[in-house]
Amino acid sequence: MNWFLFRNSLEDDLLLPYPPLQHGPRHNHRYVRDCQAVEHVNVTHESWPSDNSTDLPLTTIRTFVSYIPREDSNQGPVYGHFTFVKNPLRLFSVLEPGSRGGCNSSYRATVEETARHGKCLVAQNGGFFDTVTGECLGNIVSNGRLVRNAGGVQNAQFGIRKDGTMVFGYLSEEDVLDTVNPFVQLVSGVVWLLRNKTVYIGESKVAECDKTQTTGDFDKFINTISARTAVGHNEQGQLVLFHADGQTDGRGLNLWDLAHFLKDHGVVNAINLDGGGSATLVLNGTLASYPSDHCEDNMWRCPRSISTVLCIHEPVCQPPDCSGHGRCILGKCQCTGDFWRGPDCSNLDCGPFNCSLHGICTESGCLCDAGWMGSNCSEECSIGWYGPNCQQICECENMCPCDQETGSCNITYESAVQDKLSRVGQCLASHLLQARSEENFRFAEWVWICIAAILMVLLVISVLGNLRLLSCKCGRKHENGEYTYYLLNELNGETNHTCTSAE
Repeated sequence: MNWFLFRNSLEDDLLLPYPPLQHGPRHNHRYVRDCQAVEHVNVTHESWPSDNSTDLPLTTIRTFVSYIPREDSNQGPVYGHFTFVKNPLRLFSVLEPGSRGGCNSSYRATVEETARHGKCLVAQNGGFFDTVTGECLGNIVSNGRLVRNAGGVQNAQFGIRKDGTMVFGYLSEEDVLDTVNPFVQLVSGVVWLLRNKTVYIGESKVAECDKTQTTGDFDKFINTISARTAVGHNEQGQLVLFHADGQTDGRGLNLWDLAHFLKDHGVVNAINLDGGGSATLVLNGTLASYPSDHCEDNMWRCPRSISTVLCIHEPVCQPPDCSGHGRCILGKCQCTGDFWRGPDCSNLDCGPFNCSLHGICTESGCLCDAGWMGSNCSEECSIGWYGPNCQQICECENMCPCDQETGSCNITYESAVQDKLSRVGQCLASHLLQARSEENFRFAEWVWICIAAILMVLLVISVLGNLRLLSCKCGRKHENGEYTYYLLNELNGETNHTCTSAE
């Protein structure tokens, strides 16, 4: 009973390009190359550099409800999501069903289960799988590990190489196994929808339709409306994931509608992935779409079990601790200190020329080599100084300069430096003579000042002595009718004696 319901539910919305146990054409890669249009110079795939910026937001999800113009008038609205991803090399992964090893064990899991195990911010179904055996189909590389080599089977591929280049189109087995610039993520779809903004479905029918497969079945796969998923990129190098809900032969998009819709929304290259009842979108661990295959009971296995999952991870810092020189904020390393640089804060950069090649950059700035100084070690030591950062004073006799690196006093300078030192010496001698002359002049000036001061003191003493002599008056009183006079005391030793006479 359970098996019957499981098969019926799955087959109600079955959308497969090939019969069971077969996937992709068996013709060689040269056939695919030769059937490409001349305008593409027989190149079988397109490469595009990815947007490696770290500007937030890194992931943008847009919901749409659109009416797709078609010939039949009964077409209803199409509901779905676009997911735009910056830095896909860092954030995007192709995951095996459930967990690592799921493809080798033919394990199938829902997108929710795989997304939960892979800690995905956004997850949707990826490549095709065999509905009978559960085997993953096509080429698969998951996080740098080759999971499955399809042996050169020609179906549309999407991958990201080690250098971040996104690749869309047809790959030879040698391309898949390349070791010079290997794929770190790779998944196989069916039908190259857009090539350089041009609808490429007609060319895809020639390249991907096997000679043993009737074109009618492949045409039905292309023209049937159903739920669809796709992966592509825009001109900015952002990865674009597309998901649209639907029901096979009831509602949704055919591949022509899908290609034109993606083109109108700025997608450059895109391939078609597994759709139909498997088309599922999970956001933050929660089912965000309306799959046509439903889980009727938790006790039964969900009919919409699928194989590989396209996963967009939460932004994380690489390495997680930002090399010990920064903090991880919203998945981006914010470097601490003045000189730590880089997405993981592992590069020391002290500015122009990184210490001018005359020192090493440290956490505290440039540590200059012996004989050099300055913020970026671009200046030679001043004369009389030497050593790292010019921190030591020369100790030569007569204050002679020393070697700026070693401090040695036994040095011979180049002629230009010798001439400079000679002029400096002459200048210093001139300054010394001038200083001595000024010193002698100052000495003579002080001598004369002292002599003048001594003479001035002697003069003052003399004047005071004379005044003292004049203070004592001694003499005789003479009257002669008209006047009276006194004679001064003679210097006979008598002082303050007034002579009087009765004559």
